[in-house]
Amino acid sequence: MTTDNINKNTGSTKFIGIIIIILFIIAGIYFVFFKEKRTNMVEQTITKEISKEKEIVVKESPVINYNELEKDDTLKKAMEKRKNKYDIKNSLDMIVNSDETFKIKDKMVSMAKILKLAALKRGDVVEEDIAGKTSGKGIKQYGIYVVKPGDNIWNIHFNILREYYNLKNINLNLKADEPDKKGFSSGIGKILKFSEKIVTIYNLEQGTIDSDINIIKPFTKIIVYNMTDIFSLLNDINYKNVSNLKFDGKTIWIATDKKTNTQ
Repeated sequence: MTTDNINKNTGSTKFIGIIIIILFIIAGIYFVFFKEKRTNMVEQTITKEISKEKEIVVKESPVINYNELEKDDTLKKAMEKRKNKYDIKNSLDMIVNSDETFKIKDKMVSMAKILKLAALKRGDVVEEDIAGKTSGKGIKQYGIYVVKPGDNIWNIHFNILREYYNLKNINLNLKADEPDKKGFSSGIGKILKFSEKIVTIYNLEQGTIDSDINIIKPFTKIIVYNMTDIFSLLNDINYKNVSNLKFDGKTIWIATDKKTNTQ
């Protein structure tokens, strides 16, 4: 092989090497650019999805501001509409859906959190989805009463009963909750005792469920009523048969045997 041929081959090899290096550089630049563009697209997609989720949360779970109840006409009318469904006007402050959040003074309270804490307190198993919402429950409504000066738990329950029956043209005597001459609880008294078993008392300051229902400090605790449980019961009871109600500490029912009695 001549010197000229060797030089030609060497030159060709160098040229091919340069072309390969250039191709690698172009491929590297393209890969970096494409990867960055893809990352930006993914980030933008995630941001859009988060924004959509936030919009859905805002639309489905607006904050109900207790502090503005008397000032905000729209909110006031919305609460009145919800209360009318249960024949209630003044004895409850708010009706809140299970997926809503409300504000009392400077405390933001999630109804879902209260329900979860109450369930754990009872020893129930709570299942949640990735979003942190209790699954398989559906949307339910809960009555909220903010404890005020001079309140006690028995009178709070009694006021709700009186208003419920008054709006049905049934005048509930102020002493209807008192025991009879033999010391047996009246039918209304049994409903009140049952109510104490199924309501939840939430401590706004500590963010916990209170065990002692008799200690209720004004504006630091709220009474939570399961509207489905309590008002389904009231709607099923014919007031004419209320004196036949029985309560064993857990369950309430209409007695068929008039000879038996439960205090």
